[in-house]
Amino acid sequence: MTVWGYTLNSWLRSKHPINLQFSIILLLSGALTVSAQQNNRSNNADALWEVFLSSKVALSDRIPLHYTGIHSADSISYAAQDTLDRVLVRDLTLCRLFNLRLPNLAPDTSRSNPFSDRTTYLDGQFDADSSFRVIMSLRAKPGAPPFWTSAYTFAEERARAAAHRVSADVIRQLTGEPTVMQTRIAYCGQIGRIKEIFSVTFDGFDRICHTRQNVSLLSPAWSPDGKKIAYTTFLEDQADIYILDLDSGTYQPFWNGPGVDQAPDWSPDGQWIAFSSSMDGNAEIYIRRVDGSELKRLTYSWAIETSPDWSPTGRQIAFTSDRLGRPQVFIMDVDGANERRLTTEGEYNDTPAWSPRGDLIAYVRRDIDGFQIYVTDPQGEKHVKLTTGPGDNMDPVWSPDGLKLAFTSNRTGRKQIYTMDLFGRQVDRISDYYMSCSNPTWSPIMDNSDDISVTPQTMNN
Repeated sequence: MTVWGYTLNSWLRSKHPINLQFSIILLLSGALTVSAQQNNRSNNADALWEVFLSSKVALSDRIPLHYTGIHSADSISYAAQDTLDRVLVRDLTLCRLFNLRLPNLAPDTSRSNPFSDRTTYLDGQFDADSSFRVIMSLRAKPGAPPFWTSAYTFAEERARAAAHRVSADVIRQLTGEPTVMQTRIAYCGQIGRIKEIFSVTFDGFDRICHTRQNVSLLSPAWSPDGKKIAYTTFLEDQADIYILDLDSGTYQPFWNGPGVDQAPDWSPDGQWIAFSSSMDGNAEIYIRRVDGSELKRLTYSWAIETSPDWSPTGRQIAFTSDRLGRPQVFIMDVDGANERRLTTEGEYNDTPAWSPRGDLIAYVRRDIDGFQIYVTDPQGEKHVKLTTGPGDNMDPVWSPDGLKLAFTSNRTGRKQIYTMDLFGRQVDRISDYYMSCSNPTWSPIMDNSDDISVTPQTMNN
């Protein structure tokens, strides 16, 4: 159920009246457009502006990278070495930034290879004499001295985390970009009749249950520093907003006034939370400082207004309102001024999600094939459909690099969390199929590898 749908149902039941070197740039000139391919779907009417790297290198023009493998100093096979190898290949594949050549192929330096002069070579040396350690190196040519090398020391059970750290460092070296390899996705997982907050790594591993409240929790939102999650809870038999401290596991109320309080979203600087509340009658949009020192009401109407989402600059907020009779997406300044309608097509549009790069806004539209995810530019001029049926696809949320979205889908019958790229392709399920899961929120890029020692090596000229 969308946030707006929950608000409406809560109102009907309520006693209240209405109780870089490679930075991604979207060229909005309109001169460069490409047809949006919907995974070979029949709908080719819309056009999506092409995404460029540094305005020069197309996203499809991937960096040639030959990973020649991780080699051991002896002939012993280690489980940690195998995990490193498999996860590193998966990470470098999932990021979709590389034309990846695998270790089972010999280096192709022939003149007939169009990438021979552009290929970078990645290799590793594994050592398990006293502890688990791998030295990774990047080279311009096979056998040439490395231009980058770094040593990683870790416990055996942390081999997967070490591989994520290696892949993140390699991607930064070759693109200058941070990556999702060091991120997590939190979501609500239903156990029986209650929902708790879980999180997994970006690729669906290392699941953690963060709450044990034994009530239904909704709409989690990760803080910009990665240390807290705001969420809606029925801990006090009404919809209130709490904040969970991830380090200590403790939680405290952020807003538990009268009415329905829900859909929190952090400002980019982490100082404010926007949310929807019916404290004054019907559901309106408010912002409040995290320290509780200031509360501001932004919207004033008879309608249900919910699902606030900050722009990456912190100067605007997108939100959903049914002031026109049906839910539609609007944008306003952070002080509530200059409201304007973003979605003009479709009778039901909801849950806007602003890309961290500021160039796109994802949202949900009800189509003939169910609830589906669209993207548009902040002017609302182009609207491109990313998902199709069967089933409903809802709750879009962006990765911190702006290249992926996580979302909820019941395409297999049970609600699950999936990820896809910003063209609606490369869809992967990352949640536990045996739970009903919804409301994803993507963490910022975090360094959760405190127990992994990283030692950059000095290069000799």
